Amino acid sequence: MNSRFCSPGKLLPYLLYLLLSFLLMLCWRPAKAQQVKAPFRSLSIGDTVPDVIIQNVLNYKTPTAKVSDFRGKLLILDFWAYWCSPCVYMIPRMDSLQKQFEGKIQFLAVTTEPTAKVAGFRVKHEKRFGKRIAHPEVVSDTVLSRMFYHSTFPHYVWIDQTGVVRAITDMKQVNAETISSLLQKSNQVISEKKDAVRIPYSEKLPLLANGNGGDGSKMLYHSVMTSYTPGIPGGFSLNNQPNEGKRITVRNCSRLWLYRIAYAQPGKWFDQGSVVIESDSASALTSKLYGADYRNWLDNGHGFCYELIVPASLSEKTNQLMRKDLENLFPEFSASVELRRKKCLVLQLTGDKSKLESSSKGPVHVQVDRFGWQLNNATLSMLVDRINKSQNHPIPVVDQTGLKERVNLQIESGLSDLKALNVELARYGLKMTETELEQDVLVIRDNLSASVR
Repeated sequence: MNSRFCSPGKLLPYLLYLLLSFLLMLCWRPAKAQQVKAPFRSLSIGDTVPDVIIQNVLNYKTPTAKVSDFRGKLLILDFWAYWCSPCVYMIPRMDSLQKQFEGKIQFLAVTTEPTAKVAGFRVKHEKRFGKRIAHPEVVSDTVLSRMFYHSTFPHYVWIDQTGVVRAITDMKQVNAETISSLLQKSNQVISEKKDAVRIPYSEKLPLLANGNGGDGSKMLYHSVMTSYTPGIPGGFSLNNQPNEGKRITVRNCSRLWLYRIAYAQPGKWFDQGSVVIESDSASALTSKLYGADYRNWLDNGHGFCYELIVPASLSEKTNQLMRKDLENLFPEFSASVELRRKKCLVLQLTGDKSKLESSSKGPVHVQVDRFGWQLNNATLSMLVDRINKSQNHPIPVVDQTGLKERVNLQIESGLSDLKALNVELARYGLKMTETELEQDVLVIRDNLSASVR
């Protein structure tokens, strides 16, 4: 995803990060090697894996390896990415399974990411969980990723003791039962993960135009919605060109995401903790599924692609027009912004703001992840905004420091451990407390006045 959308104008600088957060949820991103013309054909179940040389192998007896080095064991290739939450979730599970079946299986992590990025992630992961997991892994991969096509992570390829591909799965099948079945060569049916072939798509062109009726340069107004379309990367973006109008593009998202985008306000994005669903049909709005199950849910009538292009004369009405489209397309629901008392995490000064280092030099940098926060030449309101957009936390964070100055800070903790977080914040004269405040929330409910379709 390339940007975040909350509303036109003031929120444009922040759009990138929420979009990246949403990508983490779907974990869609083709490996870099797949963008290069591959010398190998994509292998399938039943194929024998060529005995290729694998470069850049870490935590192994040599920096290179061959597929045949693992003959005699069930080899499980784990195609992953450090920014993919489900991939990170699987690390301890794979470690436990490796120990349980020691000598019989071998997990081999594979990523196209460079050594420096992977090493940085491993250091943070070890520091966060107090445990070093040093299984063999391939970095900067240019071979295996081309042999096994995938467009989503995590992606697992199971190669038996003789070098034959026996299964291609998602994370649900990575368990002791599947491993035992393959070791015993039983006839258990293992669900195959089949990623849709990526459809050529460019955000520089209107969605679905593809040259039909011209190159889109003369388009003044455009509104279109389709059902879920496998092959298009999920996400959304906002293109705002001064004097040229605005464009909202939403790709393979749920109804809830459409409402959140349409009702966003200047300075207010409706994060998880700021949305209330009062509907008997909540399962049509959102889902807690993930991976292949989530994509199947989208494909079963719950996912949509939407695009709205307006001229400069209508730019200020972009959100209003999108809301009207949703009213027409989903008459069974109604949405509104209401003031309600909600549990919040409030960021406050403890009285000594001198501990905060003022900054006016260098690029603006705000980083928020599960390991902590980093702020350079940015305001605390920017930090809070990023936390709400990228952490997917059920309780929203509110900035009550009143500080407008740009500052620097480094916090090595997150919202999951409030006690540890406050120890870190105290170094800067800050604290985070849980309380109840009146907040704008997005309420989605059944539209009882709508006619039944």
